[in-house]
Amino acid sequence: MKNLAVANSSRFLNTEIQHPVIWAIIPARGGSKRLPRKNILPFAGGLSLTARTVQAAIAAQIFARVVVSTDDEEIAEDGRQAGALVPFLRPVALADDTASSVDVLRHAVSELRKIHPEERPVAVCLLQVTSPMLVSKHISEAVDLFLGGGFNSLSSMAKVSEFPEWMFRVEEPGGAAVPEDLAGITRPSAEILPRYIENGAIYLVKTDWLDQTGSLYDFAKHGCYAMTSEDSVDIDTRTDWDYAEFLTLRRNS
Repeated sequence: MKNLAVANSSRFLNTEIQHPVIWAIIPARGGSKRLPRKNILPFAGGLSLTARTVQAAIAAQIFARVVVSTDDEEIAEDGRQAGALVPFLRPVALADDTASSVDVLRHAVSELRKIHPEERPVAVCLLQVTSPMLVSKHISEAVDLFLGGGFNSLSSMAKVSEFPEWMFRVEEPGGAAVPEDLAGITRPSAEILPRYIENGAIYLVKTDWLDQTGSLYDFAKHGCYAMTSEDSVDIDTRTDWDYAEFLTLRRNS
């Protein structure tokens, strides 16, 4: 699968692509309350979060189109410079804190179908720019797992070490601590089934399922692409940013 060409420019689509047609959608809105303009800021002395994600998607050599969905002209130009398509700007209604990822994804797919009615993508992949440790290897492996596993949906996840069996309920500060699981509170970790939590980096969904249900999830056929806890860092605050930069600079040193 790694010998397949990718449309990494707004000027062309490679018509010789042999892989099932998959569109990559990269949401990157202009507003950010906790860390203003985080999607456009230079990260670790280099590219912006948006440009990093675009280049990782292109380098995966798996997508027919790599598209940035944004409401912001500066981010749009940043995405184009990195090699993405930005054929539309996202409406204001889909650019605030209340806009869901699935609504942004459905809007992007709808707009792309108007522009490229001849294409029939088998699936769409949502990639989050706030996951700066995401690289092309993660993306291509997730797509391989998604297609090979017969899934209708898939998301990237990280293994957790905080098990419900070990948790307590405390109804108020200073109140009594009540175990969630009386039998499990002293159970060693080796006896507890591993659990995973979504890290927000990668979502894949079959377009038929998205069209029929409007959902990113088919829990009867949903896959997990596991990533390490370090690779799962998600940037929301300045502290997240600083930690992610530290990890990146350490890896590059």
